[in-house]
Amino acid sequence: MKQMSSIAQPSALQIHEWIDFALDRNKVNYLSNMIRVRFNKRFIRKFADAGYIAVPPRGIIRLSPKIWERASDTERRETIIHEACHIVAFHLHGTAIKPHGVEWRQAMENCEVEPVRCHNIPLIGINHFHVGECPKAEADRCSISRRKLGDMRRNGTLLHCLTCGLQVGIENIET
Repeated sequence: MKQMSSIAQPSALQIHEWIDFALDRNKVNYLSNMIRVRFNKRFIRKFADAGYIAVPPRGIIRLSPKIWERASDTERRETIIHEACHIVAFHLHGTAIKPHGVEWRQAMENCEVEPVRCHNIPLIGINHFHVGECPKAEADRCSISRRKLGDMRRNGTLLHCLTCGLQVGIENIET
């Protein structure tokens, strides 16, 4: 069985089923025991990534625990299949291929999943934070990056929103 850490057992079983689905659809079931899944707390922008080593063949899928919590079951499933298809493509065609090239797209199509490169899961509260007093509608509110928030905390600096004109201090950020 594939190795898993820091994940609830039902989710771990579901993840392995999705990986096995992708491997089966691409006729490389024998890779099943060679793929590990790990959560990486440092992932705050990307949902996941995949790595592959050819000799001996093995792969790793790394996931963001914070984005995983927010993702729907469909987004989770498609992301796991997406990353498993990277491992499939690298295994079948070598690591010199383009990560989202023809080989990866073919693996995704074999799984009947649209070959989409990026997730649409909102990162507000993970990587970006809303400005509390922004006068714009909720969906269009100003946000500030985690990096800028850190700068504000360390240096006590103020920012000026170029969109709404609001001067932003640390007290205006919703964390």
